[in-house]
Amino acid sequence: MVEEDTVRGLFETYDRIAREFHLTRRRAWPSILELRDCKGKLFLDLGAGTGRNSRHLLGEGGEVIAADISAGMLRVLRESAPDRLERVSPVRCSALSLPFRGGVFDGVAFIAAIHHIPKREGRELALREVSRVMKKGGRAVITAWSIDQPRFAGLSREGRAPEAAGEAGNFYIRWRKEALFYHLYAPEELKEEVEGAGAGLSIVKAFGERVSRRVAHGDRGKPENWVVVAVKTG
Repeated sequence: MVEEDTVRGLFETYDRIAREFHLTRRRAWPSILELRDCKGKLFLDLGAGTGRNSRHLLGEGGEVIAADISAGMLRVLRESAPDRLERVSPVRCSALSLPFRGGVFDGVAFIAAIHHIPKREGRELALREVSRVMKKGGRAVITAWSIDQPRFAGLSREGRAPEAAGEAGNFYIRWRKEALFYHLYAPEELKEEVEGAGAGLSIVKAFGERVSRRVAHGDRGKPENWVVVAVKTG
């Protein structure tokens, strides 16, 4: 019940902040470049938000299903790209139960979304769903926030989520006046989840990335996100 309340609270919060959030999140994540040769291919942007990564894939000639649990975020996506809607289809759904048949997509962008799923078993289920809907040989890019981000150095026990039972890294992180649930990843943890999910995903690359343009001297080399690039082999 607690986990259900967390998910419900998450999409209700994103519904409330969707328009304001869109104004602060325009650039695609650097790791989206790992999805190459997009022309004529069909991609799933899972956790699409207001579509910044979807717009990149469209610009590269791909077609996109933009999936998100927040109806508000998808509404802003529609309003912000009316001239491209013929090549992007917004779908409201949960990453834990994707409403698509198996083997449909050439690639999946699962960027900055898996960290909103409270439990490891839920995150691994989402990874199996990602694999299920991809074609054999399809490429997935999965990213999550790193607990080593300098801004998280002062996180206190007061910020820990009650869903953390037996699992480190679960916090509520503030965005303006709102608080959003995140599972912040330790080094190697995202790789371990991909490998442990039993999803038939073979990791071809794993690395840390920075997205902020301003980097304090002492913070150089500290990743903001962990990135796993995997190919469906099973």
